[in-house]
Amino acid sequence: MGTTFNPDADDTTMRPTTRRDCLRWTLLTALTLGAAAPSWAWEAIERGEGREGIRTWVRAVPGQAVKQFRGETEVPYSVLAVLALLADVPNMKHWVFQCEAASSPKDLPADRMHLQFKGLWPADPRDVLIRTRITQTPDGLVHVRSQAVDGLPVDPARVRMPMLNNTFKLTPLPGEWTRIEFQTQVDLGGQVPTWLANLVSTRAPLVTLQGIQKRLRHPAYQIRSLKELPMHLFDGPPLVLPPDHLKSGSP
Repeated sequence: MGTTFNPDADDTTMRPTTRRDCLRWTLLTALTLGAAAPSWAWEAIERGEGREGIRTWVRAVPGQAVKQFRGETEVPYSVLAVLALLADVPNMKHWVFQCEAASSPKDLPADRMHLQFKGLWPADPRDVLIRTRITQTPDGLVHVRSQAVDGLPVDPARVRMPMLNNTFKLTPLPGEWTRIEFQTQVDLGGQVPTWLANLVSTRAPLVTLQGIQKRLRHPAYQIRSLKELPMHLFDGPPLVLPPDHLKSGSP
């Protein structure tokens, strides 16, 4: 026995009253919701395969010209090596997308980093001052968070980026492997052509992870102790890595 629709009745008469009606109602609701994915859902861009394959995503953020982007891969290097690379400020230009120079201003706190970016015609060059901190959560993951801050005079030859939030999440894996995941939201400042905004969001995560993979081969990053890292970047107690993480060749 089905429901009867009475146009003069209140809304309660339109609710399903039998098991069959409930199933139909549930199916219709699921199809309706699934047909329109939320605009903030992640869209896959790169679908790299294998352990060292690079995977990237983007998603729109209301009010932002550049989509938020994220990427992930695994590398056959330790968390210590990855941290050594991330802390090597002068050589960020070798792996940060469009970075032409990076420095640690002498008159600012040691956790401040000044990044300068190449301009892509017709857009002007950019720059940003960031503060970087390293923490470890109870689950053993290591987080490297960078955020745009004030502290430097504006360079008239460059557009100061008013916002940059970036987080690297490092997962120590057995056999001296590390899973690298990072997520970025950036406001380039000034006028940003649509094609440039799209280029940044789709190319930046891929180029960044490719650069990290290549740069990690450098012998300078193959450290074996936390003491070889710049401890002024750390918050909280010293890092604790799994016993099998630094044992090359473990399963």
